[in-house]
Amino acid sequence: MDSTSFLPSPQLVAANQRLHALRAQAQAARRDVMLPDAPVDSVTMAQPTGTPPWSAAQPANAKELLAALPAHLGWGSAGLTAVLRRGEQPSDKAPQATTALGEGEMAGGQTAVSGLRAVAEKAVPSSAPVVDWVKLYPDIGLGMLRQEQAAPGRLWLMLRYLDGVGQGFLRIDNLEDQLTNKTSDLRLCGRRQLRNLLKAGDGVFWTRDKAGVWLRSAARVAAALQVVQLTGRPVALPVAALLEGVGAFRAHLYAAFHSGRIKETPDGRRAMPIARETMTELSGVGRSSQRVYEERVGIAVQANFAVGEVTTKEKQEKRAWQQGRALFELKDYLGQQGKKGKTYLAWQLPNSYCGQHRHRPRGRQKRINRELKDLVMQGMPGNGEETSETQKPEKVYFPNGKLAAKAYGRHPERDLYWKRHRTGNGRFSLWQQLGG
Repeated sequence: MDSTSFLPSPQLVAANQRLHALRAQAQAARRDVMLPDAPVDSVTMAQPTGTPPWSAAQPANAKELLAALPAHLGWGSAGLTAVLRRGEQPSDKAPQATTALGEGEMAGGQTAVSGLRAVAEKAVPSSAPVVDWVKLYPDIGLGMLRQEQAAPGRLWLMLRYLDGVGQGFLRIDNLEDQLTNKTSDLRLCGRRQLRNLLKAGDGVFWTRDKAGVWLRSAARVAAALQVVQLTGRPVALPVAALLEGVGAFRAHLYAAFHSGRIKETPDGRRAMPIARETMTELSGVGRSSQRVYEERVGIAVQANFAVGEVTTKEKQEKRAWQQGRALFELKDYLGQQGKKGKTYLAWQLPNSYCGQHRHRPRGRQKRINRELKDLVMQGMPGNGEETSETQKPEKVYFPNGKLAAKAYGRHPERDLYWKRHRTGNGRFSLWQQLGG
């Protein structure tokens, strides 16, 4: 076969020049708005502009041709690897595909050029949005706080962000250039601290050797952090939250849990009350630190109050034993509870919190929970019963009376609450007790 058949077509040359132009535009945009770098295999990681890496004078065999190409089109191209795997043999082992490419120049050269053309034709358009967030399951974030693994957990999320193609493996030398270089937009820490974090997170967030890091899945990380189930909605954690420091990152982990509990309704965003004592048990964060995190991230806090029966001395004493210092008397001047002017017993309920993180699709959350259940149940007694650690907390608050009445019919001994309406320009909500 003529050796010129190994040279790229004019369409491929034009596509490569287009890639260089897109890279220059992306770098200029990052300098202007200080956005983080795109994933490794994206168009923005193309080589510097200039003469294409091939010419008629270069050796025209596929192996040398690919070695001269930029990383995003050569041996490191995930898209080209997929093309070669489909075109050469059904095996999904990368070494076999590489061997097939290097042994036969005739078949390998044709496959390589066609593969490069396919990758170039699927180049990312200039209008593609820049991803500046990483997906976080809020329960995993609380596990990081509870187990005091926020620092290596921050690195794990950053590595998942850098692993845009989902390979699960990253080279340590590349990480040092991206995360420890003072001129990098994604600088996370120094080289010594990076080595310390890699050591601290080994076995929980990843496994490693001298060359690289293999990221662990969300299910295995959750199991290592003693998370028994993923609840709520996953959220988009901004990359900026990873770069602001460990303190800001801890605040975002706390806020992400409240963001995941929010439900969008026609009346607006809604979140059920949750006690600070419960948050302390879930996250290990004390009451004072919770208030600091809420102010730092900007969590909206809404007070909740329950209105009970008409005030009498006997009922007041009985209710005081139940509610303690949260009890007070409420005079109904407008007649919203009954006859105007009557005084009712009322008490404060736990607050509701609304985080600012955007929701992301649940995706594989059900599958992760199934895998997580198998991991958690390993080593437990085989009696088929749930332990106290795997049991779900009892639901106390309901958005309407219908759901509360249905739950009360199953458990009439419990005190349940349903939301009546929001008042005070949305600053607080009134709840009605069912039972008691």
